[in-house]
Amino acid sequence: MHRALLIDDLLTSILQHVTSPKDLINFARTCSAVSDPPLNMLWRVQSSLAPLIMCLPEATWEIRKDHHIYFTRKPLPMEWERVRINALRIRQFIRNNRRSLLTRLPKLDSHVVQQLFALFAPTELFPNLYALQFDAVSNRLQRSSDFWLLRQFFSPMLEKLIFNVPSTAPAHEVEQLVGALAAEASGLRQLSISVHYGGAVCHFALPLSLERIPKLNRLDMGAVGVCPAIHSIANIQHWRALKSLSLMLQEESGTMGNSASIDVPLKLSVLERLILYAGRLRLCTSFLLQIATPRLACLEVEYCTPAVPEEVTAFMLSLETCCQTFANMEQICFGHSFCCGPALHPLPSDVFRPLLKFTRLTYVDFLNMGNYCLDDTFIGDAAVAWPGIRMLRFIAEHQTDTPTVTFSAILSFATRCTSLRTLHLNFDATQVPTPPYVPGGHTDLWLNQTALRELHVGHSQVATAALVPFLLAVVFPNLNDIKWHQTPGVDYDAWLHELQWGELAEVWRKAVSLQKTNPAMLASFRAVLLRYMLGQVALADEDGDGEEEGILRYMLNGMEEEEGMGDSMSTS
Repeated sequence: MHRALLIDDLLTSILQHVTSPKDLINFARTCSAVSDPPLNMLWRVQSSLAPLIMCLPEATWEIRKDHHIYFTRKPLPMEWERVRINALRIRQFIRNNRRSLLTRLPKLDSHVVQQLFALFAPTELFPNLYALQFDAVSNRLQRSSDFWLLRQFFSPMLEKLIFNVPSTAPAHEVEQLVGALAAEASGLRQLSISVHYGGAVCHFALPLSLERIPKLNRLDMGAVGVCPAIHSIANIQHWRALKSLSLMLQEESGTMGNSASIDVPLKLSVLERLILYAGRLRLCTSFLLQIATPRLACLEVEYCTPAVPEEVTAFMLSLETCCQTFANMEQICFGHSFCCGPALHPLPSDVFRPLLKFTRLTYVDFLNMGNYCLDDTFIGDAAVAWPGIRMLRFIAEHQTDTPTVTFSAILSFATRCTSLRTLHLNFDATQVPTPPYVPGGHTDLWLNQTALRELHVGHSQVATAALVPFLLAVVFPNLNDIKWHQTPGVDYDAWLHELQWGELAEVWRKAVSLQKTNPAMLASFRAVLLRYMLGQVALADEDGDGEEEGILRYMLNGMEEEEGMGDSMSTS
């Protein structure tokens, strides 16, 4: 064995390229002199205490029918040595959410956990631990009296802490636990607090002492059931490192407050990402009017109760107050979290026009907000305002209004936004699109856009004569798939459009395949498509078609003509 392999740092760098745990185990077994690096990698991240307990002699424990580990006898002091050695290697306890019974580790009986930490304090057993999701080392807290174990994990080494609190926990006990972090876990960078699903909302104040944690840059209280009071948010403005904030807003907590009574917004100077969960959209609007976020780059909003157009408009306008530096905003994800039926509220383009001020947007995502009544003018202005857009989605599971955005506008938008990878939008593709105009007249089709990978047409209307599949194949050569909404129980017209999209998608796949096998044929398609859209080529009714008419008929018939037609086109 080469001496270089005895250098742990070098060996660790090599083993970073090994992805199989089985290979790491086999390598660790080859020689004790090189076993530490692979064992450190294997033990680095754990989702349970079970593997540690299973390092004890098998005569000391057993797995019973309830899939829990129980002690059969008390382990001797010397039998804990392997546990202690491997515990030193653990850097993270993160719960594994996979539900497979074949891979699920057994849980520990509560008496096993108690005996373990009666012998070894958590900070002594895991001195190198820097990330803790408390559910991974203990059953979820059932009582606030169980806080004693969680608090024993607090140490200056801890950087990431995720835990649940009992829904019945008194607010002052939660505040006391969180308040201890400043003195006992001063190196914390990420803090996430939630309660059991289905439990009551836990209202508490964020202790002032948290501002003394100098590196705390992420606070997550947006999970189900946690809701801080509004004066706690005022405390957050003193945190100089906070870059990511997630909150749940509820009226009874006082989080909403009275925005009209606040003369000076709370300034979150370094905040870059804000996530809000609320029962009603107006709570998010009121909250945004109370804060100023000059560096905000990402905003995510999720609400439960459908919002009327006036509420959506008010929210969009509140963004101008909250996000004072328009050039910083890059991502907006916004939507109604439950789709319980048809969304009947019309949302015209004017509702979304305030977003055009944010010129660095790369991700714009709207989910089930209502009937999007966008128009070509808005789509054109969006192409100018968001030249670097990578994803644009206006998703509506139910759409009752006829789309007013034309297929021509979609083609123009996608080709002008050269970084666009994902597009989900309803449009009208029942008419032949108008090719782009350049000085001197219509001389070519839209330029190729090679970034687009995903296109979802939603509830778009389509007609065969619009040549949709061929234009998509020619203009977007790297498009991977076309999807559309398939809604059971729709009316006949909607069902017909869904059927048409299925047929046209199949034609598009054939056109893509043809483009790969015979590029010259697609070059002919491009020229004929332009002349057809300009009215220079008509589809003859008789068999005596000219060459261009034959190509066009070949395309419109879904490329089902005889192979001889394809041969004639490829040589033209």
